Parts: sequence; C-alpha cells; structure tokens
Amino acid sequence: MLTLWQDLRYGARLLRKSPGFTSVALLSLALGIGANTAIFTLVNAVLLKSLPVTKPEQLVLFADDASEGTSMGSPPEERWVLYSYPAYSYLRDRSDAFESLSAFRSGEARLSVQSGGEAAERAQGHLVSGNYFEALGASALMGRTLTPDDDRPAASPAAVVSHGYWKQRWNSDAAVVGRSILLNGTSFTIVGVMPPEFFGIRVRRSPDYWLPLAFQPQIEMRESAIDDQTTYWLNLLGRLKPGVSMEQAQAGLNVLLHEFLTEQAGAKLTEERRKGIDSSYIALGSGARGISGLRFFYSEPLRMLMAIVALVLLIACANVGNLLLSRSASRQMEISMRLALGANRGRLVRQLLTESVLLAVLGGALGVLLAKWGVSVLVTLVAKTSPIDVRPDAAVLGFTVGVSLLAGLLFGLTPALSASRLDLTTALKEKSARGTGGKFRMGLAPALVVSQVALSLVLLVGAGLFARSLLKLAHENLGFNRDKVLLIDVDPRLAGYKRAELIPRYRQLLEHVGSLPGVEAATLATYSPLSGTRRSSGVTVQGYPRQSDEEDMIVSDMMVGPSYCETLGLPVLLGREIGLQDTEASAKVAVVNQTFAEYFFHGENPIGRRFEFGDEPKESAGIEIVGVIGDAKYGDPRDKPLRTVYRPILQVKDYSVSLQIRTQGDPLSMTSAVRSEIAQVDDKLPVVRVNSLEKQFADSLQQERLIAQLVSFFGVLALVLACIGLYGVMANTVMRRTNEIGIRMALGAERPRILWMVLRETLVLVSIGIAIGVPSAIGAARLIASQLFGLTAADPLTISAAAVVLIAVAALAGYLPARRASRVDPIIALRYE
Repeated sequence: MLTLWQDLRYGARLLRKSPGFTSVALLSLALGIGANTAIFTLVNAVLLKSLPVTKPEQLVLFADDASEGTSMGSPPEERWVLYSYPAYSYLRDRSDAFESLSAFRSGEARLSVQSGGEAAERAQGHLVSGNYFEALGASALMGRTLTPDDDRPAASPAAVVSHGYWKQRWNSDAAVVGRSILLNGTSFTIVGVMPPEFFGIRVRRSPDYWLPLAFQPQIEMRESAIDDQTTYWLNLLGRLKPGVSMEQAQAGLNVLLHEFLTEQAGAKLTEERRKGIDSSYIALGSGARGISGLRFFYSEPLRMLMAIVALVLLIACANVGNLLLSRSASRQMEISMRLALGANRGRLVRQLLTESVLLAVLGGALGVLLAKWGVSVLVTLVAKTSPIDVRPDAAVLGFTVGVSLLAGLLFGLTPALSASRLDLTTALKEKSARGTGGKFRMGLAPALVVSQVALSLVLLVGAGLFARSLLKLAHENLGFNRDKVLLIDVDPRLAGYKRAELIPRYRQLLEHVGSLPGVEAATLATYSPLSGTRRSSGVTVQGYPRQSDEEDMIVSDMMVGPSYCETLGLPVLLGREIGLQDTEASAKVAVVNQTFAEYFFHGENPIGRRFEFGDEPKESAGIEIVGVIGDAKYGDPRDKPLRTVYRPILQVKDYSVSLQIRTQGDPLSMTSAVRSEIAQVDDKLPVVRVNSLEKQFADSLQQERLIAQLVSFFGVLALVLACIGLYGVMANTVMRRTNEIGIRMALGAERPRILWMVLRETLVLVSIGIAIGVPSAIGAARLIASQLFGLTAADPLTISAAAVVLIAVAALAGYLPARRASRVDPIIALRYE
C-alpha cells in the first residue's frame, strides 16, 4: 500500500511538471469518458431504471405496447394487446396468480375543469380501475388513493390529482382534499394528492387526474364501454404473488382467456371460431420499467449511440497512448537509469501503469462534469416533459469508474511494456543515435494514428448516412401539399354538444373560417396528417372474393369535410370528392384512395361499387364509392400509403375534429383571426391544439433529426481527436528528424521538397487508415441500414465525401509540422541533439 501511495505521489508530480501534456491528455480523456457517461446515463434512465414504486420487479404488463387507442369488432385471433372490460373482469375474478390485477384506459381523456364558478380550464385525465394504485404499490401524499369501492357506477365520483397539477392549479393548498369540482360536467370529489415522483404506469408527464373506470361514460361523454364485449380499450397490469413466476401466470391466463372466449361465443361456437380462439393468447412482459414511448422510439438509437461513443473513447485512448509514447521517449534516460540501478521491470511497469490510471481517473472526474452538462442537453432534446430520472446512481458511477480504469489500461499498458523493454546500452547511447534514421517506418505511434483515422471514417460515414437519410425524408413526396396549411383541433364534446348538434356547428365553422381574407380553402377531418392518430376498421367489399380467412381486410377510416382534397392538395383521380351535399339525409357515400382501388378492384372502375364495415355482408345497400383520390402518407413517411376510406363528416357526425385551412401566407399568422371566428360560432367551443402542417411534419422527424445531430457531433469530435493524434505524431517525427532535415537542407534540398517529404508521410498514414476504414464503415453501416431511408450501406457519395473531408482536415493537421520542418535553420539543426 505504501508503494502504491509513493507511485501516486510521483505520478502526480510528473503531471504537474508537464502542464501541456497533462492538459491535452485530460481533455482527450474527458471528452471520451464524458461522452460515454452522458449516453449511458440516458440509456440507464430510459431503458434500465425501474418505476419509483414498491417492489417493481413483481409488476407484469399484459402488453407493453406504447400505442394507445380503441379497437372494435371481433376478438383478436392473435396476441391480445387491448382488452374489453368483460374480459378484464373475467381474468381478475378467476386468476389466482396475482395479488392485484388492475386495468387502465389505453390513452388519456381531455377534461373541462370547473371549480367554484370559475371559467372552465383544460386538463388531462386517466381512467383507472379502483385497484390501480394498490397494484402499483403507490400511496397518496395527502388523503387517499382510489379503491375498488370508488370504481362502481353507483359510487360517489372520486378523483386523485397529481402533485404537479396540485402545485400549479391549487398552489399546494392542503385543503384541496375533499373539494368538489366539475369534470366534463360531472361533480367529482378530490380524495387524494399523489407524491411528486409518482406519474403512473406510463413514463411520461403525469396526467392531472386519475379517475375510476366506472365513470368512463361521463368522462368521455360517449356510450358506456363497461359492458361492451366488442370494444377493446383497456391495458392490464398485475402484481404477482410471491413465488409465482411470470411463466406460470401466463399459462393460467391463457387457459382462462380460452374459457372466456368459449363462453362468449356460446351457441355460435363454430369450428372456425374455435380455431380463432385457439390462436388467441396473452404474452406477459415485465412491468418494472412501465410503458415508455421513449423506450419504444429510442432503444435502438441509444444502443447505437453507445457503440459510437465507445469508438470515440478508443480514439481518445489512442491519442493519450501516442502522447505517452512520445513522453516515454523523453524519459528513456530516467527509465534506463532505474533499470541500471536494479529496478525490477515488473515494478517499473506497475509504476507507469499507476501514472496512466491516475491520469484516467482524473480524466474520468472531468468527464463526469462534462457528462452532467451533456445529459441536461440530451434530456432537453429527447424528453422535455417525460419524468425520466437522470440523477447519477450506482450503475452510472460504476460505469464511469469502470470506463476510466479500462481506458487507463488501454492507453497505458502498451507504452509501459514498451518502456520496460529498453536495452540499457542502446538507451544510454540514445543521444548520439537520435535523428539518424531517414525513412518512414510504421511503428506503434503511426499504427495508432491509422486506427484513429479508420475509426473516424466509420463515424463520419455514419453521420453522412443519417444526414442524407434525414434530407431524403424531409423531401419525400407525401401525396399532399404541406405548405401554408393551418391546423386547429377543436373538441365539441368538452362544450357539451350532442351528436345531433354537430352538423349545424360544423357548417358554421366552415362558412366563417372560409370567408376570412387570406383563406383559400377550409375543411374538417377527424385527424390531421402526421398527427400520430389513426383509425382503422375491417371492411367487406361487395364483389371481392377474399383470398383466405387470414387475409388482411383492415383499412384506414377517416371522416372528412367538403373541400378536403382542395385544402390538402390531393388529386381527384376519378369521380368527385366529399361535398356539402353529403349529409345525414343523403345516401351513404365514400371516397377511397388509389391503393384501396388497386387492391380491391384490380384496375377496374370502382365508381359506383359498394363496401361495408365489418366481417360479414349485411342486408343494407352498403356505402357507395363516388370518387378515387391520390395516395397520401398520414403516418411514418417511410411507410407505403395505406388503403384508406374517406367518409363525409357531415354524414357520420364525429367528435374531435381538426379544422384544416389553406392560407395565402404564413398559416400561423392567421391563428388569431381563426380563433375569433370560432368564438363567434360558439365562445365555449374549446381549441385544444394549434399547429401548421409543415411544423407537424418537421416534428414527426424529430427522432431522425436528433440521431443525425448526435452522430454528426460525435463524428466531428472523433475527427478532431484523430487530427490531434496525427499532429502529435508528425510533430514528434519532425522533432526526431531535425538533424536529418538540417543535413538535407545543407546539401541543397529546397523547402517545398522538405514540406512534401513530411506531408507525404501524413498522407500515407491517412490513406492506410481510409483503406482500412472504408470496408469497416460499410460493415458498420449494414447494422444501421434499417434506420436509413432511400440509401444503401455502401452509398458511394457518402463514403467519398467522408474520405475527402478526412483527407482535407488530416492534411491540415500534417501541414503544420511539415511547415515547421521546412523552416528549420540548417546551422541550428546540425547542432541539434
């Protein structure tokens, strides 16, 4: 222990005596270790950390799918993701594998909140079963949580509020417990406030209110789904009993599911239906980390970024290794004297490694400070509102210590072993021999530079591929014109509208907004393009023979208003678009897109043909197709257009509409004028969201943009580190060859020749690095091919551009020592030792 302390003190003195070396080495290590720590901190928070609840390892999810919504129709004949309330009740009452089995609404509800005669405010509510908090093992900060007694239609309506909403809306007033409020017109009593760390099962901004499932009709202001066996709208969460494994629970649940479906079918249980029941199943997953959209979207990119920052650390280690090799050359006399005085080679290696590890630990400490800043930037970019916990924990600290020690061994071991192998006779005569070599040799230091160049090329190619992929996505033809379109979402349900009252209001909205100066066209739709919303239904097309029972007959189902095609710039290929004449009193009609027409009619004219929603043909005449319009991509721009049906919103009378307005100028500048017109129609009609279609498209590419930015940043960082390493090696080469360069110049060599001699060695190193890096980059790019759009892993333009950038920057790094070599004074050089 005393020897270790002596080595540490000696190493610290050496670092203090070489401030230039120490600063460059620490900065290189801090950048490499800091980048790794920052990305791992985010990986830990998004992918690894458990929910802040009691014994999260006991929690299981019946599906951890991040998507939300409602499905209607026949029971799934595959893995169950959403559940009906009757299915939940059956499993809850009969399964003996769980301490508690709870349900929660797939998605949140918009709330109109009124208290004490104040104006209505907007909030978000989450419908949960009465045992939801019990299953999670969560207790209230004040008051109590919901109980099964609250989750009965005859119960007094109770609500639990989140800590953030309590602070913002109620100013942390403890008297809020017991207060009555109106939520969507129904009186609820606040019974509890949750602690600040609790956000529920979904890892995102906490809902403002948690409400009992039994009050779904009042909160969603629609028909009850409690007794509906064909509406699938719930996610399920269970807490396993001690000693029960997930596999045992899953086996028992699947038996119960088949029993439930068999009872549900009753006398209609056909052989075909029995096969469907046999193919239905539940697959449990761990609920310890909750349901996270961030994990769904960023798990693969974060793992990729971990690999990228590992390469950056390797480049940083190669840099410091080169610095140590240069430094060991200046310490040859010291080391040889130690060996001559009887020092053990193993003891010498240990001392040199101690110095390297000390340097790594100091670099790691500085890296933690850089990582703290980097994490705050990353959280702002990735999760502005999600409650991810990025505070350092044992995993992060252990990772940082491990990376620092590994880095110390990586860059310190080879120089230490190299120094310990010194030949005493050669080392003591080193002064007389220095600088007599004349030709370039591939030693350890140049080999490290070659590896840095190769790794840098891999990262630069990756950055170029992501940047070009993003550019292609940004210019992808979506089928509609996204320029100058204003999107304003309104929800008449929150204003208390009944379905019979919707049509006159929708007509008034279109008339008022359409008459505004600067408005070219206006329409309504159930949702806007690229909003993340989709509604789908199964269809039966008259005259189309199904290829098999398993054939996918699902289509996207949208309700749209008049002038929809004109507003979005969609081409009408056949027939007409939806118009004002398509009302509840007229015949049922629809417009379909080109993909729908080609799939079901194979080039025949679909105008006048009919289809129905559902699995079986009905007695009614069905819905007549009156037009075919061009394909449009409403979801991921990478995907192919889906088969889509457009029905008249004035005929179907759907709630929650998006008012879409094509303007002559900047669409967002029209927001105030449009709001005024909406208020003239009804000042209680709530506007829930405002955006432009162009910005909504840009927001849909947020993940791709973030990945391109981060990979580009780390690619540039790797390039800078590699060029620092190249500069260090070439500067050291010039220093060792000063005597030789002086002789050459004394014998008549011109400065351009000397400049080219040194620069040529730089280009040789870079060329070898590129030759190794190109196949490595192509191999690495194949691993990210699924994340690229419109590009192959071996894209020649990207690889060529990355190589040119690398050569240009590396040439600059090599030019500086070459320029210094060309300016050597021959007289001074001949005296140089």
